[in-house]
Amino acid sequence: MCKTYDAIYELSNHVESNILICSLNHLKIEGELHNCCDIFDTKECYEGIITLKDAKVYCHTTQTTKEYKWLNIPTKHIQAFAFKCCEI
Repeated sequence: MCKTYDAIYELSNHVESNILICSLNHLKIEGELHNCCDIFDTKECYEGIITLKDAKVYCHTTQTTKEYKWLNIPTKHIQAFAFKCCEI
């Protein structure tokens, strides 16, 4: 069971958006929340990790952006998160 992932995934269904925006210290990360329950129909994910597809990582310190096809984020480092539909 993946409590953190399940909670975030449930919220994404509620707001009808799968684009997650996270804050981690001096980074802003945006990407599509990967549905780990679709992997080979195993219904497994790793506790403490959120996976984003097509993620963009913006560093406020260096003013640079990097892009990743897949990005794994330890949930313990997430300071705040929102979904793209909620961004003002």
